[in-house]
Amino acid sequence: MKSKLLSLSLFSLTAVSPFFIPSLTPSASAGCIGVTAGTQIAISKQASQSTRVNRQSSPGCSGSSAVSTGKQVCISDGRCEQSRNVNQRFEGGNRRGYDPVKDINVDVNVPVHVKTPKAPSL
Repeated sequence: MKSKLLSLSLFSLTAVSPFFIPSLTPSASAGCIGVTAGTQIAISKQASQSTRVNRQSSPGCSGSSAVSTGKQVCISDGRCEQSRNVNQRFEGGNRRGYDPVKDINVDVNVPVHVKTPKAPSL
């Protein structure tokens, strides 16, 4: 009889354990999220292409996000100068009582330079 009660109690415990396990494990969390996506296209003999990203986040920031996109196209017989500056500032809800978490930053900036051929000498 004792083995039947033990079996029943073990079965009952495993049946309800999925409801208790999430409360025992820490939940995943992140701070604020910043995303930049840009493309610089130059069709020229020479090109200078740059992207600078500046982010500022308040301490304990969570729940804020910013997305910046941009496209620059330059077609020239000489030189193309392309510069992209992105400024993002996050002011999110303060996560009191939680461990500090890192912000998530994703930067995808693609410079493309297609060199034009030199003009033939006459």
